[in-house]
Amino acid sequence: MSHSSHQGSHRHHDRGSDNVNHTHGHGCGHSSKSDKVHHRVGGWVPNDHTVVERYISEVLDKIKQDKRPLDQLHPTVVEFEHLIDKTPALRMGFIEMLEQVPNKPPYNKNPALEPQIRDYETVFRAFDYIITHSVPFQDNQFVALPISAILDWPMGTDVGLATLLVPTVNAQFKKMFNAWAEYLSSPASREYLTTNEDGWFGPKASEHISNFVDTYVCDPSAEHYGFKSWDDFFTRKFREGARPIEFPSDDDIINNACEWSVSKIAENVKEYDRFWLKSEPYSLRDTLNDDPYTDQFVGGAIYQAFLSAYKYHRWASPAYINALAARAIIWIKSNNLTLGMIGFIGVGMNEVSTREVTVKPGDRVNKGDELGMFHFGGSTHCLVFRRGVNINFDDWYSSPDPEVLLNAAIATVGEGRRIYH
Repeated sequence: MSHSSHQGSHRHHDRGSDNVNHTHGHGCGHSSKSDKVHHRVGGWVPNDHTVVERYISEVLDKIKQDKRPLDQLHPTVVEFEHLIDKTPALRMGFIEMLEQVPNKPPYNKNPALEPQIRDYETVFRAFDYIITHSVPFQDNQFVALPISAILDWPMGTDVGLATLLVPTVNAQFKKMFNAWAEYLSSPASREYLTTNEDGWFGPKASEHISNFVDTYVCDPSAEHYGFKSWDDFFTRKFREGARPIEFPSDDDIINNACEWSVSKIAENVKEYDRFWLKSEPYSLRDTLNDDPYTDQFVGGAIYQAFLSAYKYHRWASPAYINALAARAIIWIKSNNLTLGMIGFIGVGMNEVSTREVTVKPGDRVNKGDELGMFHFGGSTHCLVFRRGVNINFDDWYSSPDPEVLLNAAIATVGEGRRIYH
């Protein structure tokens, strides 16, 4: 694989336009510089941790007004709390991960600071509030992963990491997330689909999602712009023509499958390696869950990108294909014999994101046809290319962070090809 500079104009976002602004910094202290984490991809958790702290403060203010005993909280939260309370090792894990937070930045650098949450009863009360509410827009940023925000410091401790990896704990998280997903699919979840200051059609949100009415299918004259739920808003469709398909009939050109922010390209991917799909070296056998097609892709390449929290969350075909299998991994067979098979992997993130595949094995789809979508949240997706296929990516699309529009031409197959507009 090689990377090439393309001539002409490209359908990527201009730097600094219509976009999430990424703030880079070092450390996590409380000075104006060190409040910024180095980088959080896609805007799912704000770079500025003071935004997270303000969000947590607002949640704490809400739950202080809730005088219900613990056993009257949401049933999934009650079940989760009982598991922790009745299992000594887990109870000590939750207690100690909260106690260890002062040993982590920024608290270890400023003795006057105190963690906002110091006991696990408050953690579960916060969970109860979160899974019965949708997400407001605030502070020109928003906390799209509120449960991760609550656990942001505790899960960074040694005991927090160990405790939160316990299978029975993860099973309870799944039940809780399913309950939140049910809420986010209900009409009650539209509380922030408004033009208010904290609404998703308000002035602050419009700075991140510009030209909303012209870009997305909606009815601004209707209540909540016509959306039936938070998830209906989240999985909104583009208006016809908003994302035209570049080179629709050229099988030597690969098109963008999602509205994404480029993360990295990994070449000569090993069959077994350190496994972490989000920006660490790829173990292909683990990434593809020991799929029978894996051998064809050992030594090939993976193109990974993160979906923005503010943007489009449906997937489109990068080539004219026949869908061989429809799972969390979609194998697609291109008409281009040199390109051959491509793998599309949709990966959920943290508490958000349910994946829905809308094609089935044997379906034939054109470039730009829908393959599926993320519900409730997104994360990352990968395009996986076979060993020996020469893919030429534009230098712009090969560097971290540029936002790339759906259906844009991002690469060519074979020697000597370039994309000219």
